[in-house]
Amino acid sequence: MSRRHSPGASRKGLPSSIIWIVVIVVAIVVVGGFALSGLGGVSAARNGSQVDFTLNDFSGKAVHLSDYRGKTVLVNLWASWCPPCRAEMPDLISFYQAHQSQGFVLLAVNSEDTANSAQQFAQQEQMPFPVLYDPSGTVSRLMGSNGLPSTYVIDRNGNVRFEWTGQISPAILAQQVVPLLTP
Repeated sequence: MSRRHSPGASRKGLPSSIIWIVVIVVAIVVVGGFALSGLGGVSAARNGSQVDFTLNDFSGKAVHLSDYRGKTVLVNLWASWCPPCRAEMPDLISFYQAHQSQGFVLLAVNSEDTANSAQQFAQQEQMPFPVLYDPSGTVSRLMGSNGLPSTYVIDRNGNVRFEWTGQISPAILAQQVVPLLTP
């Protein structure tokens, strides 16, 4: 005996119109959340402002952002549990290796993660730049981060010139960082 379904019902008995409404609402929330979070772009409030912070690396050495004045610095906030953070790391490593001789510095700030997970991921990826540990998310709050990953480009004078929330591409890195590398 075959089982009949009414045209407006799903297999589990929920009307298909309700399922579609839920799908549409979820899509609106996701897209709206990205729009409100400033996904990809410069925050007018921080653009041009100077920031400084001090964090320890995994060996316990204190690293000050201000120690890198005179260089173009990319501060990347990430966590080992964050899929887009993990996905963008090879591009960040390649970009760093290609431009470090031009006065480019990358500070990878692990935010709100466990030390063990962060160290394992940093070692696995063989990160060639300073990896700093920020278990309480202090730098995320200082920078006004809306989520992870977050990337901030700081010019030679210590001014925030660009920020991006979400996975950053090599093209955006080239567009935003390379012009700041030539004095």
